[in-house]
Amino acid sequence: MAGRPRKEFQEYLSDSTSSHVSHADYLASPASAFLKYSVEAKSAIDLCIRYFPKNQDGNYNKDATDSLQHLVVAVLPTVMGHFETYQRYLFAGTFDLSVYLSSFDVDDFFKKLSKETNIQIDWPRLAAHRATGASSVGTLLSDSMSGWHDPERVNKYFGCFGLPYQLFRNEDKERLLTLWQLRHSIVHTGGTLTLADAQKVGSLNDSGGRNISFEKNFIFEVSRKLHPLVQASTVGLGTAFIDQLIDNVPENERQRIDKFFEVRSSVGAWLN
Repeated sequence: MAGRPRKEFQEYLSDSTSSHVSHADYLASPASAFLKYSVEAKSAIDLCIRYFPKNQDGNYNKDATDSLQHLVVAVLPTVMGHFETYQRYLFAGTFDLSVYLSSFDVDDFFKKLSKETNIQIDWPRLAAHRATGASSVGTLLSDSMSGWHDPERVNKYFGCFGLPYQLFRNEDKERLLTLWQLRHSIVHTGGTLTLADAQKVGSLNDSGGRNISFEKNFIFEVSRKLHPLVQASTVGLGTAFIDQLIDNVPENERQRIDKFFEVRSSVGAWLN
């Protein structure tokens, strides 16, 4: 009897479904791309919640409870990975489109940015974009920057554009710091919120030493609460950007700018 074919890890890569959110989607409209993914992630967990086996009393059996907790925990780092992509592409596209700003000083921008992060585009990273048809210089810039898990640093990055808008409000920063720390503890400390890590974020101070597990509706709440945060940040930045456009922006580029700062979601009620 022939055994199961032995394949290397990379051989398990398969074609994605229509639910996949691509970098092309992020280039065109970062907010809408991220919100699409967050809803897809929420819906995947919802499907598990509905169909995982339950006992006669309506409660999940042990295998279902264990599996659901594993899945909910595993989804958070992916959601936050997409949120990082949202931030980087919002920054990248704003830089690319800054050619249409009436008073954008490139030298001043890089002078300010170099004080906030070490910008170094190494040759292998540059070479990786060969023959890709890359149309965004901004993505090369944002890809070379660190600190995307720190909302205060992200605010400073966007502040370098000189637009009269701060991307994240204080309450947004607190929520993001909580999510980023949970993501860090899942990825880097085996799903345990160490005492030291718990002291880094005020909301988690009393949770040190806990194994990280979430209630089944956690990803639902992450997606729901990030909807208005992403809308406020993107629309606020976009309004400040559009207010400083030069007078003779070509119509096709104006449409591109409007699309870039657009915020759409299949769960539109969460944007209110």
